[in-house]
Amino acid sequence: MLRSINSKFYAIALLLVLSFSIGYGILAYFLHQQNKSTAIAREVVFVERGFNKLHKLFHEARFWERVIIAQKNPKAERQFGALIEQVQQLLTDLSQRELNPATQSFLKQIRASINQYEDYFNGLMQLKIKQSLLRTRMETNYRSMVSIILIWDNPSLLKPLFNLTHFLTSYRADRDVAQYQALRLVINSIEKRVADLALADVRMRDYLRSFRDLLDEDFEIENEIMAINKNVEDINLQLNAYFGQTFQELETYQSRKFQESTQIRQELRLIFQIAALVGIVFLFSIILLISLNIIRPIKAMALVMQDVKTGDIRARVKPPPNKEDEIIQFGISFNEMLDTLETNNQKLRDNQNELEQKIVELSERELEGQRLAAQLQRAQKMEAIGTLAGGVAHDLNNVLSGIASYPELLLLDMPADSPYRNTILAIQESGLKAAAIVQDLLTLARRGVAVTEITNLNDLVSNYLSSPEYKNLASLNPEIDIKFKLDDDLLNIQGSPVHLLKTIMNLVSNAAESIQDRGTIIIRTANQYVDRPIRGYDDVEEGDFAVLSVEDTGSGIPTADLERIFEPFFTKKVMGHSGTGLGMTVVWGTVKDHKGYIDVQSTVGQGSQFRLYFPATRQIRVPVESSASLENLAGNGETILVVDDVPRQRQIASEMLQRLGYVVETASSGEETLDYFQKQTADLIVLDMIMEPGIDGLETYKRVLQIAPHQKAVITSGYSETNLVKETQRLGAGEYIKKPYTFREIGRAIKHELAR
Repeated sequence: MLRSINSKFYAIALLLVLSFSIGYGILAYFLHQQNKSTAIAREVVFVERGFNKLHKLFHEARFWERVIIAQKNPKAERQFGALIEQVQQLLTDLSQRELNPATQSFLKQIRASINQYEDYFNGLMQLKIKQSLLRTRMETNYRSMVSIILIWDNPSLLKPLFNLTHFLTSYRADRDVAQYQALRLVINSIEKRVADLALADVRMRDYLRSFRDLLDEDFEIENEIMAINKNVEDINLQLNAYFGQTFQELETYQSRKFQESTQIRQELRLIFQIAALVGIVFLFSIILLISLNIIRPIKAMALVMQDVKTGDIRARVKPPPNKEDEIIQFGISFNEMLDTLETNNQKLRDNQNELEQKIVELSERELEGQRLAAQLQRAQKMEAIGTLAGGVAHDLNNVLSGIASYPELLLLDMPADSPYRNTILAIQESGLKAAAIVQDLLTLARRGVAVTEITNLNDLVSNYLSSPEYKNLASLNPEIDIKFKLDDDLLNIQGSPVHLLKTIMNLVSNAAESIQDRGTIIIRTANQYVDRPIRGYDDVEEGDFAVLSVEDTGSGIPTADLERIFEPFFTKKVMGHSGTGLGMTVVWGTVKDHKGYIDVQSTVGQGSQFRLYFPATRQIRVPVESSASLENLAGNGETILVVDDVPRQRQIASEMLQRLGYVVETASSGEETLDYFQKQTADLIVLDMIMEPGIDGLETYKRVLQIAPHQKAVITSGYSETNLVKETQRLGAGEYIKKPYTFREIGRAIKHELAR
């Protein structure tokens, strides 16, 4: 009867359908009853937990109520409000549950009591606020009376004053009737003494009268607060009673629901036993049918496949006489497949060898592409963060102008022995330190290198050796041996000595902090000609380089952190104690601004090596002239127009230039500057580059030149030198000075420009 696979399939399918139908019906009923039992249990648990949580939340609210009244935690009011909101929400949830009438009645009484408690608390807080204001006024009156009595210097008033202070302190602590009455008597005594001594002072009488009125009002408020506190305690006792009765009622409720759930589980157990018996019968029938008509022929075919797997390709399936079975037909097809297998094996081996070669080539290309993409992504990330830091630095420089420049103005007018001189110097030093941090942000923004001169890395290392930073590091780390191996014939480079010196300082400081106990730091300089690109953290291109290397025997950098060490604020140190988190970012920005490269090699537990490649130059350094004195920078009454969109910056520049002997005019925008030149002239403009809203410094200077073709100008900006600055200088503007600037910087720039 079951000759074909189709007939066998339909027989199995029929048994499965019957089994699934019966099982589905039993399962549906089982799940329904199970859900019903679970819902009952869940409802019981929710109600019980809900009332327990309600009880707990209310007592937590009482705790935060006391914290609010004691004014010991500024977050107490927000915490109390959140707890009351949770209590109200929980009351709403419980009221929507299926509860017996007694529990529902208790719930309504609890809600009413909590609402009344909330009203009492709000009234109490209003009285507390009012009382706090009264106490502040009482304190003010008290201090005023004390000041007047001490000014009079009358011994007969000192004892009443002492009594007033004593009883006021006691009243603040206890606020009982006795202290209140004692204070009233002391006030009357002082009034009488003042009248007897004929000390006619209207203010004293007003203060005494006002103090007495405030005392009466404070005592009255204190009584109201005590009454409310008593009401709150009564509500608390009432709620505890309600909760106790509710919990007793819940025990009865839980017992009844548990009996319902137990009955359902007994019914489910019986249903499950019947379903299991029926399922076993159907499952045994299906297994027997599958074993005789499907598994047995498949097993015979599997034995042949096992022989083929071991290498016997001549093995074949022996089909029975009945060839209508699709499984047997599959075995015949398998025999035919084996006939072509050997022929295709050789072709597959040839193709596999060719494919493996191509995979190796593609893998090498993909790895190179991933490395280049990672370098590009790292550079783009640093550029994006740098743009943000540049904007922040510009705004901070405008703010720091007052902190860094005003102290210099104040010190000029201040005697050398003034007690405020050290304070002003401390403010100025803080402003300069803040400006240095902003300079780090500008370096990060790739806008920090404003000075490029011929310098030598050996000289910078020598300068670092004589710096306070190095002496401080050496004194704090006597167990670290710092060695120097400098190339005597080191080539010069072109760049900013200030930024390069800070780069050396940051690298040595980081190396010292990586050494836990004893260790060594080696600072090297050397010339290196790169005739083929070096693949490392950066790809070093061909050319002549002066190389600075800082090596340490510290803890090393984990591989996971190596890709992030130059990111801003990425640090394993404690922020605020070991630095700003910008040290290595400043190193990265400085090297990139000098068109250099960085290579980092590090092994955990053995140390790290940072190699900085700076393009070398054959130019010779020219000595820099010393800065002029303030007397030599004084003006001769020339008119200077200060153009800046920040009012404080205009004020600072005006006061500086006026002290130098110039006549100063101001303009808050480029448009106002153009209006000024339509009506009058100026010997020189101090021009800000970034002004918002409106036209910027470059556009302003272009339009001024149309009115006054040979107008002289000095450029200022919170950024370092940018393309806007260079374009403005090409038009004829003079020197660029960066905010915040000093007397000498602004004076020298203006003096030099006026002399051209």
